[in-house]
Amino acid sequence: MIMMAACAVLGAVLGLYARPAWLGVLIALVLVAGVFGVERLFIALIDDQPNRERLIEHLRALFGEGWLDIVGPMAAAVAGAVFAAIMGKVLERESRTVVINADDIRRKAGKDGRYARLDGMVQERSVQTAAKSRFDSILGP
Repeated sequence: MIMMAACAVLGAVLGLYARPAWLGVLIALVLVAGVFGVERLFIALIDDQPNRERLIEHLRALFGEGWLDIVGPMAAAVAGAVFAAIMGKVLERESRTVVINADDIRRKAGKDGRYARLDGMVQERSVQTAAKSRFDSILGP
């Protein structure tokens, strides 16, 4: 039961963060199979050691007796990965890509060499118009 919960969490994390989503499911399957394979290899390596029965008993209680016991945790990992991938896709915000065309923001120099404002760049206000007329009257044409 502990292995099924751990595999489900592993699958959910990989399903949510791995892109593309099917890769998260595949990685979860490979990792679960790899953990079980390493456990079986470890049992085979310690088979000749003294006092091994207690450790092998605990490992088999945690991982299961045979290769058929891998089906439950693998199914939990796949279910967690698929569910997380679907929920991640459903709840994902759409990226707001702002594309600015250089022609829209290009400013052109006037006859006096100053850059002129294009329409829509700045909202004209009466205070700005009055200040511009004062500058023009002080500096002259």
